[in-house]
Amino acid sequence: MDMSEKFLTPGEAANLKGVSRTTIYSAIATGRLPQVRLLGRLALREADVLAWQPFEARGRPPGIPISEETKARMSAAHKRRWKQRKGTP
Repeated sequence: MDMSEKFLTPGEAANLKGVSRTTIYSAIATGRLPQVRLLGRLALREADVLAWQPFEARGRPPGIPISEETKARMSAAHKRRWKQRKGTP
């Protein structure tokens, strides 16, 4: 361990990335964010936190229309929410 490295607490890492501490702990638990122990306390290397991408892209990319087949499978409530988000009557 290089002594010039900067280490962060989970709270500091959460503030730096704009996520909750729960998200940080979840990433540590699943192995997506490496951790170290300093004096018995959990610490994260700043470089690891900066390189970590908290969210994977999911769902339909913006601007891609929904297909008619998919619309037919949607529930009535889902269709209402879809229309509200798209601003259509």
